[in-house]
Amino acid sequence: MMIKINSIIFMIFLIVGLSNGFLRNNLYPSTAPANLFLQSIESKPLFLTPYIESGQLKEGRSLSKVVGLPDLQLESYSGFLTVNKTYDSNMFFWFFPALSGKTDVPVLLWLQGGPGGSSLFGLFVENGPIKVSVNGMPYMSDYTWNREFAVLYIDNPVGTGFSFTKDDRGYATNEVDVAENLYEALRQFFTLYYEYKGNPFFLTGESYAGKYVPAIGYKIHTMGEAAKKSGINLQGFAIGDGFSDPRHMFDYGDYLYQVGLVDEIQRDHFKQEQRLAIKYVENGQMKKAAEIFDRLLDGDFDKKSYFLNATGLNFYYNILYDRQPDDFNYYSKFLASAKTRESIHVGNLHYGDDSVLVEEHLINDMMASVSPWIEQLLDANYRLLFYSGQLDIIVAAPLTENFLKHLKWKGSNEYHSAQRSIYRVSPNDPSVAGYVRQAGNLYQVIIRNAGHILPYDQPKVALDMITRFVKNESF
Repeated sequence: MMIKINSIIFMIFLIVGLSNGFLRNNLYPSTAPANLFLQSIESKPLFLTPYIESGQLKEGRSLSKVVGLPDLQLESYSGFLTVNKTYDSNMFFWFFPALSGKTDVPVLLWLQGGPGGSSLFGLFVENGPIKVSVNGMPYMSDYTWNREFAVLYIDNPVGTGFSFTKDDRGYATNEVDVAENLYEALRQFFTLYYEYKGNPFFLTGESYAGKYVPAIGYKIHTMGEAAKKSGINLQGFAIGDGFSDPRHMFDYGDYLYQVGLVDEIQRDHFKQEQRLAIKYVENGQMKKAAEIFDRLLDGDFDKKSYFLNATGLNFYYNILYDRQPDDFNYYSKFLASAKTRESIHVGNLHYGDDSVLVEEHLINDMMASVSPWIEQLLDANYRLLFYSGQLDIIVAAPLTENFLKHLKWKGSNEYHSAQRSIYRVSPNDPSVAGYVRQAGNLYQVIIRNAGHILPYDQPKVALDMITRFVKNESF
């Protein structure tokens, strides 16, 4: 009887998941919702804000410690931070101190793209300390970014992953909303884990986080002394394949033609649609521009994009793949197990990776640019790294370069004349890792043999790259 009930529940989740579009494409790969394998547990989600507000920091920290994960000797902390009491909006985080055991180390925040992609994808698939095997068992990664740094993963925006809101008005509709919620989460985080206050702090992320990272960075910058008093010592940003400036990045026709994925007729169709979308952007008609982007390439709301029909490819994150790698989904079963959910303090909450609602609320943000914030952050001397996978399609390296060339900041002329250099992980390494172009505090890196999900394709190089950048070491 129990097996039959569980089978019925499984099918209900499957039907709901399909109707919500978890198999659709967007700026971030889709994964099977962990709820498909949900095992009910009695423990409830851990909300840490009451402990922070009442000064019960020791108790809150103790409760947030992650214990009981099989085969892992790994210190970590997780829970929920309430960022808007009016709408009951709560953000889930999972924090990993440095494996070295040191606390006087830089702190990195990782944000996934989407919009609606869970940062736990980055944790398990890209740069975190935990990998998951085909049978759902966790094991330690050889190239985790918390080898020398402390790394914080937050499901962002509200409604993504385990983060949730109980009011439709709690969803972000623009990057100001995103930044407000993230700033409140960070303020509480540094209060609870106070030994990291004042440490060098870096914002990192990929894809649509090319908007989130500058948004929260600009918010921290404008908060000035208040942010510093909260322990947020912002030093720089690292953005991978970031969709930061659609106006100057929406130029797929020539690129796809040059790499042989479309013919001249299909290229011209792309260019015609691109011109119309850019016209809409310039007129402030962001939703119409986003609709063109969707039917041309993204395919979130139109089930089959023009790109899919023209190329037959259902995966535009690496030019060498025609479908999503199977191991992108391995972590879903692990995340849904009763043991894992008890350990990371999420109870029976829904896990919404690639959330449709998040994207629907940000539809007018999709084609907006954050270039003005990036320009101000560069002029304020923060260090910015924009890295690209040579094999990416959705945010291809030439598109990023075109956006960077249009930035207006004090180092613009230096960037335009800067010569790029060859990047190797070690001087005697026969393999070329990529190419680097630097102008003052702006770094542009292109990594060879990597696509959109760069730390997945080239984990060793990605770790070396982020380590050099954070430590301010030369490439």
